[in-house]
Amino acid sequence: MSQTVIDKAKELARVISLSPEYITMRATEDAAGQDESLSAAFAEYNELHRQIEEISLQREPDFDQMDALTRELEEVQGKIRQQPMYQALQQSRKAFSAMMAQVNGELSAVLNPNGTGGGCSGSCAGCSGCN
Repeated sequence: MSQTVIDKAKELARVISLSPEYITMRATEDAAGQDESLSAAFAEYNELHRQIEEISLQREPDFDQMDALTRELEEVQGKIRQQPMYQALQQSRKAFSAMMAQVNGELSAVLNPNGTGGGCSGSCAGCSGCN
């Protein structure tokens, strides 16, 4: 493998790590990790998920109990999605993913010049490129 390619990959990674999208995403992830309300909601979600999994592994699962826990899980999931910090986290991840899709599109355009002409548009509708 060419050392030049590796060096350029490291340089690209360094430049990406300095991008506003990456910096914002990391800061938002850190803030979300410190958010007590969000952390408590995720802990509750994880505990309910663990209980559902435990019941499903039983020889004769209690489907009524699983249904009740699943409804609780969905309620907690809804509460998580309503939290401003979670919304900020999702938005920052979306912005970073969009930037990375552009980067990957540029790489694809150079590596596959006779391909679809520019890589991923971000919409999977009618696309079979990732399969």
